[in-house]
Amino acid sequence: MRTKSIIYLILAGLFWSIGGVFIKTSGINPFVISSIRGGVAAIVFFLWLKGRPKFTFSRPQIIGAIAYSLVLTGFVLANSLTSAANAILLQYAAPVYVAIIGFFVLHEKLHWYDFIAIVGVIGGMRILMGNRFQGNSLAGDLIAFGSGIFYAIFIIALRKQKYASSYETVLLGNIFTFLIGFPFFFLHPPALAGLPPILFLGVIQIALPYLLFTAASKHAKAIDMSIFPVIEPLMNPVWVFLVTGENPGIRAVAGGAILLAVVAFKSIVELRKPSNQHR
Repeated sequence: MRTKSIIYLILAGLFWSIGGVFIKTSGINPFVISSIRGGVAAIVFFLWLKGRPKFTFSRPQIIGAIAYSLVLTGFVLANSLTSAANAILLQYAAPVYVAIIGFFVLHEKLHWYDFIAIVGVIGGMRILMGNRFQGNSLAGDLIAFGSGIFYAIFIIALRKQKYASSYETVLLGNIFTFLIGFPFFFLHPPALAGLPPILFLGVIQIALPYLLFTAASKHAKAIDMSIFPVIEPLMNPVWVFLVTGENPGIRAVAGGAILLAVVAFKSIVELRKPSNQHR
């Protein structure tokens, strides 16, 4: 199960990474996009649970659902107020927040290699973003910072429910995300021509990766759940290059190499550990 969890987390990051290209070409209001994706993902999770979700409305479930919704909605809002580089970098500082919160809430021990991975993620992200990191909106930066914290809280909430109703937590979060963005349908009605790729994103970029992410939460440590998906910011410029031909630049290549090294390093360490030391 340890190997599967690592694969699931890496695949989740890979699927998350395809969103940027489709969103940029859709011409639809970001909140409407977030709402559509949340609604489609909610339907997929409902079907995954065979139409019989078991909502416990426990504290971890409610907190996790709210945090999940704020991550998705907050990231959209941050992107509209500050640079995409700021939003991504500040959100992917989540391993730091997970390490702190997870230690006190989950009592999951951190090892020397966890700290090396955290430093590697932050350093790689900083190099990857390069000169695109600009403080052009304090409000947007604060929202992106908050989104990273909520992402950490969501991870912790899933780990608290690793033997309970974690899938229902994500289903509830997607319902919240749909409801938050729904009023914007009336303010910014989407063009029908732009809907197919967003519906596609609801399945491929939200529902599928979060099914994988939730499955991994049963066995992966919280810190690993925040580190392995960093394949997402690495792959974003790759998809843009393949679709538009835009050259990512040497800094993006260097930062991406560091992130790949972190993922490889963590994978090797985790797979070589005895199973009784995993949790």
